[in-house]
Amino acid sequence: MITGRQIEAFHAVFSVGSMTGAARHLGRTQSAVSRLMMELEKALGFTLFERNGTRLHATQEAHLLYDEVKRSFIGLKNIEEKARQIAAGGNYRRITCGATSALSGGLVPQAISGLMQCSSDIFMSFKGMPADDVVRSVTDGSVDIGLATLPIDNANLHIHWIGEASCVAVLHEDHPLAQSDSLSLRQLHTQQVLTVGNPFRLRRTIDAALQASGNSSFTRIETNTSLNAVMSAREELGIAIVEPVTAYGIPIKGTVVRPIVERIPWAWSVLTPAFSAADSGILRFIEQIEITARALLPDFIRHPPEALEKLHTRLFQTEPGAPDAKSN
Repeated sequence: MITGRQIEAFHAVFSVGSMTGAARHLGRTQSAVSRLMMELEKALGFTLFERNGTRLHATQEAHLLYDEVKRSFIGLKNIEEKARQIAAGGNYRRITCGATSALSGGLVPQAISGLMQCSSDIFMSFKGMPADDVVRSVTDGSVDIGLATLPIDNANLHIHWIGEASCVAVLHEDHPLAQSDSLSLRQLHTQQVLTVGNPFRLRRTIDAALQASGNSSFTRIETNTSLNAVMSAREELGIAIVEPVTAYGIPIKGTVVRPIVERIPWAWSVLTPAFSAADSGILRFIEQIEITARALLPDFIRHPPEALEKLHTRLFQTEPGAPDAKSN
């Protein structure tokens, strides 16, 4: 039989990376933690960690198990927090939000700030994660609300609306092209272009736009987040083409943001679990997200959820840059 102590020990060992560190974290002896891990592996019937001297390497099975254990621990922490609120006589609504790195850094904090100014009964918890993990977390109820970039394809989600805005260029403030009010992609033909690396999301749209401008042999530095690309532009490594939330929401000293003449669309969705109705606190937060997006992004467009398939077709199956009517 699997016990709570065994799962607690596994969570600590996986998170910290060693038996010694886990024992210190749990306030137990190393031998006690090692014994719990051996008992858990015996109960499960598979190995969780491969031992190489004093170093531990988590097996594939351990990674799969940890995903579930982590969700359970998050739920337990939420229960403990609610219990403390009840004991203190409070009646707070805890809202958990998962968002991609750009949205969690450039949009969510501002939206929370706006919500807190008019809602004293809300307690917020948010974290950044890849888009696929946002979808998974909303689907299984690990978070109350998710903000994930398109494409989205999951029947267990309720899409409240879809936001769209244009990508922008970020460059060092002393770059010669910084004198222009806007930049054409043709002006970047001789420039080092900094882009995000996921070929199934924004990178695909950016590449298509650059190729449509006649730039088929451009060089670039790839990274996994827009913020990394912006920081690289600050170090004069090139010109970053990024989504606008990072560019406008996390302004970096020493850089300037310039609109791109050819429209490169970027879209994200506001999601809640399909199996539960969003309460008034979540709906207030969703409303504040839209208010924040409209204030932050010069060309923000709000699409209804019914527009999802058309957006998928336009963004990922056709050449970007074509004009599109706004939908409110």
